[in-house]
Amino acid sequence: MLHNTFDQDPENSLIFVWTEAYKNDDAFIAHLANPAVGEYLQEHSKLADNFTVEVYGTVGEKCLEVMKKTGVPFKVFQSKLGYSRL
Repeated sequence: MLHNTFDQDPENSLIFVWTEAYKNDDAFIAHLANPAVGEYLQEHSKLADNFTVEVYGTVGEKCLEVMKKTGVPFKVFQSKLGYSRL
C-alpha cells in the first residue's frame, strides 16, 4: 500500500471515507488475500447498510475476478483517460 487515509465527511459526521492507493493490481490482490483484511471487510456489512468499496483507476481482469470472489460490494470506476490507479 502506497497511501492510506481515513477521513470524516465534512457535511455528515456519521460518514467516513477510507482511502488507499496501491502500486498495481498485484499489490491490491495481495492486500485482499490478507485474512485480517477479509475479516475486516466482512464485518462492515454488519455495521452499515450501504457499505461499498469504490475502486478508481485502471483495473485488470484478474483483479476484477478477485474482487468478485470476496463477496464484498465493490464499485469500480475505470479510468477513461488512460492508465491510472488509486
